[in-house]
Amino acid sequence: MANYVLEILDGDRAGEVLPVGQSALRIGRKSGNDLVLADEKTSGVHCEIAPEGDRLVLKDLGSTNGTFLDGKRITEVVLTPGDVVTVGRLRVQFRDGDDTGVSEDAGEFSLRQIDAARLQKKGSPIGLMLVLLVVVGGGAGAWWWMQTGDAGDVRRRAAPQRREVLNVDSNLLDADIASCESDLGWSLDRGPIAFRPSGDAHTGRGGLSVFIERADEDGERAAPAGDFGILRLAEPLKVLAGSTMTVAAHCQTNSGGVVGLRAVSFAESAESPFRFVSGTPIATQESWQRLEAVVTVPDGCSRLQVEIVAVLPSEDAEVNVDDVAITAGGSPNGVKVKLDSGLTAFGFGGAVAVRSPDPQSPAAVIAVVPGAVPAALAGLASAGQCVLTDVGATLQVTAEGDGFQFEASDVDAMSFVLPADSGAGLMVDDGRGVFASAPAASEFSAAKVLFGSFGTRGMLRFEAPIKVLGSTDGGYYTLTAPAPAAQLVVGFREERQQAGALVRRAKESVNEGRPKDALDAVREVFESWPMDSAELADAQTLRAQVLGAQAAAARALEQDFEQAGFFDTRGGYERVVEGVDQLVALYGEDNMEDLAGTMALRERAEQQLRAFDRTTYKAQRERLTALADAFAAASEPGLQKMVRDYISRFLPEQEGGEEPARDGGRD
Repeated sequence: MANYVLEILDGDRAGEVLPVGQSALRIGRKSGNDLVLADEKTSGVHCEIAPEGDRLVLKDLGSTNGTFLDGKRITEVVLTPGDVVTVGRLRVQFRDGDDTGVSEDAGEFSLRQIDAARLQKKGSPIGLMLVLLVVVGGGAGAWWWMQTGDAGDVRRRAAPQRREVLNVDSNLLDADIASCESDLGWSLDRGPIAFRPSGDAHTGRGGLSVFIERADEDGERAAPAGDFGILRLAEPLKVLAGSTMTVAAHCQTNSGGVVGLRAVSFAESAESPFRFVSGTPIATQESWQRLEAVVTVPDGCSRLQVEIVAVLPSEDAEVNVDDVAITAGGSPNGVKVKLDSGLTAFGFGGAVAVRSPDPQSPAAVIAVVPGAVPAALAGLASAGQCVLTDVGATLQVTAEGDGFQFEASDVDAMSFVLPADSGAGLMVDDGRGVFASAPAASEFSAAKVLFGSFGTRGMLRFEAPIKVLGSTDGGYYTLTAPAPAAQLVVGFREERQQAGALVRRAKESVNEGRPKDALDAVREVFESWPMDSAELADAQTLRAQVLGAQAAAARALEQDFEQAGFFDTRGGYERVVEGVDQLVALYGEDNMEDLAGTMALRERAEQQLRAFDRTTYKAQRERLTALADAFAAASEPGLQKMVRDYISRFLPEQEGGEEPARDGGRD
């Protein structure tokens, strides 16, 4: 048998060579194997290479994640020099250690050619005859093989001839990275399911693939079907703002897998919140297809990232990627719409953000993404990784009045991704023309939704009231509306003038001792004109001042009530009742901060007054009754009758403990 070896192509041990001898060679993660691969995706005892006559046969030993040759999962196969086998995440190459010069692309007959050459070296005329028989027989066998199928996967069909690695002129990626022959320069595990090097290639001998991994014998949990994987460059490319770049990759899917190509622009500074993502729809590609995305780098961005997003809706689904390129040029598609207020909608393609002129709060809207996605993309969306172009949508932005009109195609719902603090002070108009506060994380009916503050103050306006969902997740606040269009208002000149006039009127009312009028004006600001943060802040300050005085007056009445109880005086309770009536008249019932509590204080004072009246009534009746009895004893019937008539008229006997009239029984 020839001097065959295995060479490790990936990982920390890349370049190491292990001879393949006359006995079986086992490969796996456990230490007892002949070739130990420290890779978590490799099974404990994964596969083996065993001699069978003059052949070397590779057998998968029931591994969890499979053994792959040329991108195809195998159970048993005759090895040919040059074969690259993927075990777990790592690749090993089977080759002739003597460098016999046999081409790696010799295919099905290369091992036979080596055997024939060895016979020729022995100088036997029988050997020459055997060579001819092998060649002739091999050709006939190949024809039979192609006609009858794979015969249970014991031997594979003739390997297709591989094309030379695709070389794209002016590719800004290094050739070793662009070729995808290994994981060099790539970040494979940016999603729940990791990409891995494989032999399934568009050109060359290798590419990058992703598929569902099943639980192994150690109980490792598999990724559920429907999850996704994202392949990215390990180091994004440096680019210039305003330049137009074309990103391309060759992709192929199997068994329902779907894939999309993205170009991502962002700033080198971590302080910039903007990240623009646009690309191709996520879809099936049953044969190798070139996917392309063109982007004009927005202002402030200096980095360009490539993303290949794969979604696997079933356990058999698979996505393969190869031959990636970034080149300068393409049809410019930059978006930049600026308002007089300084706010700017900018981005490219289906990715747009709104920038505030306030350097302390630069983002008014961070992104617009689909509000609803197909079921296959649900995992991607829940992870906050779905963008408009994933579902084939585009976004148009135009200036309209003091804001922007957003029109999305091919979607029924949009989500506006906002800074995390945008949910604070959220105000909603449900279509009746009155704004009211709403919890940030809730669902509400709205025709208008106010969010943010000062430089990032904005309002979403819809054609009709709809159900809007507010949620906080991943450091952002999101408003999702079931509508493909919305107006984003970011300038409030007229509203500021209206609010300002009301605030001035409220201040005059306070100075003139008319707190009710002041609070009525402030309430109108909140309900009708709360758009401008500065005027709203003034109104809030004034309202707090007026309500502070109201609260102080209410506390003084509480103290009067406590003192009346201590001294047991009727006059103290009367002052509390009169004071409450005056307080409510001064501020108005609608403006009482604690109307229920204030009226409860009045009722408590009334109860004490009624108790005083009952005691006084009883004492007066007893005194006058005793006087009438005295007149009777003194034989003064006239005086007796006069006293009894008074008792009957003003101090009648009370049934059931009823209370006397407030003015009854007084001398």
